Amino acid sequence: MVLVLALGDLHIPHRAADLPPKFKSMLVPEKIQHFICTGNLCIKEVQDYLKTLCPDLHITRGEYDEDTRYPETKTLTIGQFKLGLCHGHQTEILFSFSEAAKGCMKDLQFDAFVTCDSCGK
Repeated sequence: MVLVLALGDLHIPHRAADLPPKFKSMLVPEKIQHFICTGNLCIKEVQDYLKTLCPDLHITRGEYDEDTRYPETKTLTIGQFKLGLCHGHQTEILFSFSEAAKGCMKDLQFDAFVTCDSCGK
């Protein structure tokens, strides 16, 4: 079995000092095979910490990330599933999937779409 953890919009240290202690206590090195982060890690130290838990870290850029080298979108395959990643600030993604989200899904050609922003606007 492959364990994948998806997270995003951490906003550390701008909106939170750290991950919640109870959540952080569940993060055990080498237990998670893939980390998917949909952006807004904000600082490199957060990326470095996540890499100590799982070296297979996949990141897309959020609008508050300092590191501009993160890609806007990313496609990866885990097992038999092709995943599309996108922070979401670039599109108007709503619960009913907007035309922009549908276009993103079509362009990247994946089985599942992981995003974290604009879902309640």
